[in-house]
Amino acid sequence: MSRRRCITFTGIVLLLELVLMTGIIIFKEHSDTDTAASRKKASVIEGNVIDASEAADGNKNKTDGMQGKRSAQAEEDIASEEQLPADAGQSQEALQAESDSSDTGRGSIDEIQNGLQNLVQTEYQAGGRAAICTGRTDENDMALVGGGAMQAASLIKLYVAGCVYENYEAVSAQDSYEGETESLLSVMITVSDNTACNTLVSRLGNGDVQAGMAKVNQYCTSHGFSDTHMGRLMLQPNDADENYTSVYDCCRYLKMADAGQLEGASLILGYMKQQQRRGKIPAGVPSGITVGNKTGELSDVENDAAIVYSNNGTYVLCVMSENLSDNYGAQRFITRTSGMVYEYMEK
Repeated sequence: MSRRRCITFTGIVLLLELVLMTGIIIFKEHSDTDTAASRKKASVIEGNVIDASEAADGNKNKTDGMQGKRSAQAEEDIASEEQLPADAGQSQEALQAESDSSDTGRGSIDEIQNGLQNLVQTEYQAGGRAAICTGRTDENDMALVGGGAMQAASLIKLYVAGCVYENYEAVSAQDSYEGETESLLSVMITVSDNTACNTLVSRLGNGDVQAGMAKVNQYCTSHGFSDTHMGRLMLQPNDADENYTSVYDCCRYLKMADAGQLEGASLILGYMKQQQRRGKIPAGVPSGITVGNKTGELSDVENDAAIVYSNNGTYVLCVMSENLSDNYGAQRFITRTSGMVYEYMEK
């Protein structure tokens, strides 16, 4: 009995050991399965598949970062708004004026005036003296540098033409063929024909040259061209008297013509647009821009008066120079001035 009990006890112990080992094996396999699943989860973190806690932390960090950026951006915008007036350095009136200028797209007459003064001081080297006047036809103000009566040369022909149109019936009554007066006016302006000018002046005086010049001077006085005077015929000596005008008178003449305030204005401007001498003011603007001009030259004089039909509005320009030591330099200066004025007018 004793031996049989011992065997039974031993069997029970072995059975318990077997059960225990089986349980350990099952637990280990379950643990390995959980570990594999965890590794699988860990292996796909790079694909943004993360657990809830990590997602919450990540979203919190992302939200905090965005809020930080927004806060910083808001502060930057506020700082910019607060600094704008100081950075601009302008009053509300100045800002409004700048806005008005931007709306019109035009440079101010003061800006043009300053630019032309600087141009004469820094670039004019032809000797003697130069004068410039310019302005838009739809504005009263004009920029003026220099000025006063100067030798007109062939610019005097503009005033002769105006006077002839005011006395057209009396002058054309002396035609030797139909349309002669108009033909004389055309060549006097387009090719600056001196004989045509002298003929018209004589006919203004009904054959008396002095009376004809007096009529031209009366025309100038009546229209307020106070710097303009005709004292001799073309090509005649100037020892007794001379022909004078000014850049201001010429610009006023052209503005009045553009406004239709002078007799024969449209015809005079039409002839100026057909001008054959284009080396001064017209040479300073783009080729597609219409320009009507009248030149004047002597051995020591270079002049040009023009009306320019620019893209940004019509303007007039006259440049005169006298007592020159360098005519070519004066011509180039007139062209340079024309280009500069054009740029201002196109602003």
